[in-house]
Order: sequence, then C-alpha cells, then structure tokens
Amino acid sequence: MAGVKFLVCALFYGDFPALAQRCALSLRALRDTGAVDLRIGLNEVSAASRAAIGAALPGVDALHADPQIYKYPMMHRLVHGYAGDATHLMWFDDDSCLVPGTDVPRWLQAVAGAAQGTRGMLGAAYLRAQPEPERAWVRAQPWYTGRPFPAATRFATGGWFVAPLALLRRFDWPPASLRHNGGDVALGALCHQQGLEVLDCHGGIAVNAGDSLVPSSAPRRGFSEPPLGLGG
Repeated sequence: MAGVKFLVCALFYGDFPALAQRCALSLRALRDTGAVDLRIGLNEVSAASRAAIGAALPGVDALHADPQIYKYPMMHRLVHGYAGDATHLMWFDDDSCLVPGTDVPRWLQAVAGAAQGTRGMLGAAYLRAQPEPERAWVRAQPWYTGRPFPAATRFATGGWFVAPLALLRRFDWPPASLRHNGGDVALGALCHQQGLEVLDCHGGIAVNAGDSLVPSSAPRRGFSEPPLGLGG
C-alpha cells in the first residue's frame, strides 16, 4: 500500500447493539492489520451499544456526543481533528460492514490501489438528478467552478466511501451547513465541479445493509431531513 494509508472513521448511533457490534468487528479486523488509523464517533449511543463497541475495540479513539450532533458535524470533528499521517479517509456508517469471509489485508491492499489511481473518491456509485434548490446550494459553495451540471450527479453513497484527506482539508469538508442528509450527493457535486472521478469500488463491503447483508437494505434510523436541509 505504498503511498496510501487510511484513516478509518465510523459513526455509531443510538440503541442498536447488534448493529454496533457488527460494524465494530469489521473495524477491529481493519485495525488488526496494523495499517490503518481509527477514530469513531458516538451519537447518542446507548450503554448496550457502547459495551459492544468497547468489547470489540478496546482503547479506540472515540468522540462522544449526547445529545447527538448529527452525521456531518461529527464527520468534520473526526476528520479535521486528526493529526496523523494517513492520506485517505475511509468512512463507515454503523450499518455498513465487511462481507464475512473477506481476506482483509488483501482487500485493504486492493482498495488502496484503487485510491492511489485517482484524485477523486471511491464507493458504491449512484446517479441522482439534483433539483434546483440543491443546484443553488452548489453554486453558493467556494468549490463551485461554473462547470455545467450533469443531468444526474454521480456520487458515492454515504454509508461507505473513500476520499483523499487532502481534498477534504482543501475544501474544509464537510461544511458547517451540512447536518445529516444529502452530503454524499453534495460531495459528488464537488468532485464534478473539480473535475474529479467518482469510482465504483465497493466489493467486499455490505453498504447500509440490513441483517441479510443486502446493500441499501438497512432501515433508516433516527433523524431525517430533506437533502442538505433544503426543500425541493
């Protein structure tokens, strides 16, 4: 993994100890490689979930928020409070995990190779047409370059993604205006404006998965809002 090192961050929420344990065990497998740094955020996490996380990840670098501060403020604290030598963020929501049986060192090497091959981001790629209120939000951002909007914005869904830390630091991402929903599409819009790729690369990861481990099958939990807090 010459040239690439991951800061693995994960966000845990609420009273879902089985889900917390599943994600935490994936994080432990990554930490056990000795090749990553790890930080986690705990938003209103119950005692049972804390116990499951602590058992899997003793001594983990954790930020606590009770009441919760929502996803993107916690992401900002985890990323911009980090002072180590990692080059890329690898983000997990707590309903994403490694697929059982994954050869973790080999998988990590493959993801590092993909990350090294692009200045953009990796993840489970989707397309979404952005309505005018979201486009207006994009136009107001310091990273907007005037590049024409595509018919649909390509983005990596926020449950698991990889992005260069230099990119996030350059644009102070995520911005203070983001709270909980829509940041993944917004980051895809940033990549589009900056001429950066969003690569589909999520083999070995069950992204936002329910008990079946089918991607995008996990029920939505906790706070919800319109994307970027906007109507439209």
